[in-house]
Amino acid sequence: MVTTQTETPNVPAPQHRLRERGMILVTTLVFLSLITVLCSAAIVRTSNDIREGGAQRISQAALRLSEAGAMGTVALASQMQLGFGDYVAARNNILTMADVGASTIDTTAPDGSFGREFAAISPIGFSTLVSESDMSAAVPGYDAARYCFKTYKMVTTSQIGQATPTTLLQIEQSGQQAIQTYLTVGPVLCGP
Repeated sequence: MVTTQTETPNVPAPQHRLRERGMILVTTLVFLSLITVLCSAAIVRTSNDIREGGAQRISQAALRLSEAGAMGTVALASQMQLGFGDYVAARNNILTMADVGASTIDTTAPDGSFGREFAAISPIGFSTLVSESDMSAAVPGYDAARYCFKTYKMVTTSQIGQATPTTLLQIEQSGQQAIQTYLTVGPVLCGP
């Protein structure tokens, strides 16, 4: 038995096969580039959404702090009644968190009034600008010549983070909200 081997000479591939391989490579690179661009856009969008969510959370916390400051000021006025006007005047018509009392607003405990919102941000506080009182007209049921009510206009502004942020992180962690309230104290004796 005789076997013969036939050798095939190295013949270059036809031109059209090389073109097909080149087109496949180019198409693959175009698709990879497109997928890379789409993924990059998705990452940027997600990053912006996270920052926006953080800013919204800080804004809501600042609003809650302003509300708490306004309620604390109202509580202080209801405890002091007649002495509230003198107390405010002695502080140049501005009350702060220290005046209202730390027991009203717990910003330090992780399970306190504001949860964990303020754990990494400081300073935190509010100030309430109290306008001079207006003596209101007598209220039915009270001796009109003897008793009046004092009405105060209050603007409580919260401050979270640096008042003048300088870095991007400080800007992201700062927030400010204001609430305007009116408070009526009385009945108090009319006149001087």
